[in-house]
Amino acid sequence: MIDNGVKPRFSGNSSIFSLSEKRAKYNAIFKQDAEEIRTRVMGEVSEEQIFIPVRDGSKVRALVYRPESAQPEDRLPLVVLIHGGGFILGNAEMETPICVEAVRAYDCVAVSLEYRLSPEVKFPIAYEDCWDALLWMIANMSTLRADPTRGFIFGGTSAGSHISIPLAHRARDEGLSPPITGLYHSVPPALPPQALTERYKPFYRSREALKDGMTLTSKSTDLYDTAVDPDFTSPLWNPLLWPTGHKDLPRTFFQICGADLLRDEALIYERELRLGNGVKTRTVVYEGLPHIFWYNYPTHSASAKFAQDAIEGLGWLLSRRLSCSR
Repeated sequence: MIDNGVKPRFSGNSSIFSLSEKRAKYNAIFKQDAEEIRTRVMGEVSEEQIFIPVRDGSKVRALVYRPESAQPEDRLPLVVLIHGGGFILGNAEMETPICVEAVRAYDCVAVSLEYRLSPEVKFPIAYEDCWDALLWMIANMSTLRADPTRGFIFGGTSAGSHISIPLAHRARDEGLSPPITGLYHSVPPALPPQALTERYKPFYRSREALKDGMTLTSKSTDLYDTAVDPDFTSPLWNPLLWPTGHKDLPRTFFQICGADLLRDEALIYERELRLGNGVKTRTVVYEGLPHIFWYNYPTHSASAKFAQDAIEGLGWLLSRRLSCSR
């Protein structure tokens, strides 16, 4: 596609536009994508915009998707996904495709959750926003028309997955009830280089080998770090080093890109879960493909496979088979 002149929708060069220009450009693309999906599934999947209160009086936006065929008294499994964007970009529409297809395939309620972006807010506000939203959802399941005891999936993409990993650990440690039953991690960061330990150094090569890769580069991650201003010693930022370990986490599905500088920390984390802690995992690796390739090149054949894999992975997390009629 590149040889034939197909341009990426997003650039790894973070200096081309100002942040406000990048946000406007990206938000417009994802909202147009979402509008096309809404038109295609009209009468089959409904969408509701809600605003969820968080601890400091602010509200975060979320999009809630449900099957149109559901009755008001129905209580359905819940899928909650958090969008990516390096903590500085992104909107709920980014996860619309997976949310809509999950609803179509499994008759669930799917929520695409936003959080406040940096540099307007700093670390750890994004994590607090998502944790508070998670608690609000649990307290308002009747409003959502969901029943998490039938399945409660939590996760996200890139920065969204980064947020969901430590929150899943916190949910386990604090006995969140009903408990999360499955975790979805798409191209997740899990251990930044500032916190790399001797134990993982032999396996941690992609950050250097792919530092000048497509879409995500070491320069762009430096920009994100500057905007977010994280505590590099915090387990929120380094969930692979979570102090109470990784045992008793729910089953976890990974989608990992082979030409992504985040590749190795995702693989290390999956290995730690599966071999070190007995967590059931399922993983798909897209060899030779860069970070979030499906956003950048949506017409590539691998992008269709990514979408299919994501829905089948959510079905595995929900212990449900994909509908043959879909």
